[in-house]
Amino acid sequence: MVYPFLPAFARGLGVPLPMVASLVSIRGFAGLVSPLFGPLSERFGRRKILALSMVLFSAGSLIVVIRPELWAFGITLSAVAVAKVIYDPAMQAYIGDTVPYEKRGRSLAITELSWAGAFFLGVPLVGFAIQEQSWWAPFVWLSVLGVFAAVALLRLLPKTDGRTGTVTNLRQTWRVISLQPVIWAAAVYIFLVMAANELILIVYGDWMETGFGLSITSLGLATAVIGGAEVTGEVTTAVAVDRIGKRPFVITSGIVTAVMYFLIPNVSVTLVAALISLFVLFFFFEMTVVGGIPIMTELVPWARGIVLSVILAAGGLGRAIGALVGPILWTQGDLQLLGLVSAITMSAATAIMAFWIHEASEKS
Repeated sequence: MVYPFLPAFARGLGVPLPMVASLVSIRGFAGLVSPLFGPLSERFGRRKILALSMVLFSAGSLIVVIRPELWAFGITLSAVAVAKVIYDPAMQAYIGDTVPYEKRGRSLAITELSWAGAFFLGVPLVGFAIQEQSWWAPFVWLSVLGVFAAVALLRLLPKTDGRTGTVTNLRQTWRVISLQPVIWAAAVYIFLVMAANELILIVYGDWMETGFGLSITSLGLATAVIGGAEVTGEVTTAVAVDRIGKRPFVITSGIVTAVMYFLIPNVSVTLVAALISLFVLFFFFEMTVVGGIPIMTELVPWARGIVLSVILAAGGLGRAIGALVGPILWTQGDLQLLGLVSAITMSAATAIMAFWIHEASEKS
């Protein structure tokens, strides 16, 4: 929810937009701690760690409500980011533990619908809350919903038997990472994918406000287009990725995504054209990301939680770098420069997937 409303958060805090954008980049660096938490779900079980991460999410969201200041906003973003980097690998590893690889693409794509739903439904509601209440009001509702999610996970998610992996401490974690080159290739791949997207996404709100004069409420509604694209991409992935083959699916989507990054600055001459091009971009971007998750779960199956935590850390770093570089390119250049850099970055990522990333089982 952060990206479309960066200008509103900046105004509420009384600080320049680049300062708020820098906090988003710091939030991205929180992903670097993901490998530290990777062994937790291997040792204590996925369900407990999933619920614990939601408790952290709720507590972190309240900090900026209690003290609506810049430093508190930064802590809230960081706490929520840490909760996410704990939650995501544990959730994806849980799916990897319980669903056969041949059907895993569909299962993981279905779980990803939650993120698209947050954009499609949540962002307009966030815009309404900011417009009618205050810039910090959405964090109250997020905190409450986080508590409900923690309880639901413990009560509704089926248990798994005992420990779920063989890597349960940091020394073993480092040994796995150092001896598996495919993990490094996957980390560089996801770093580039996320950095390319963040370059555009970090300036999206300012682009929509200054380029097309959208209000906060209108911006939230316009952003629902991205959510719709993500939902469509995830449904398409759920239907097609296991049938077509995971690597061909992801490579093709990556190529189209790179092309769209290059085209967007040239075709977005009106609001309608911009929203259509954003829909196509995020449709293929989402298929690239979601289609790649099952591949990552099968790189080193016996250390699934560790691999996914490293991947998430690399993705967080990519977002952090993109959040730092994007506003600089935006203020010194224009959208064409951002589109070109994103296209080159995404092309490099796709090449890495094509030549250096293969599942251990080769069942794509």
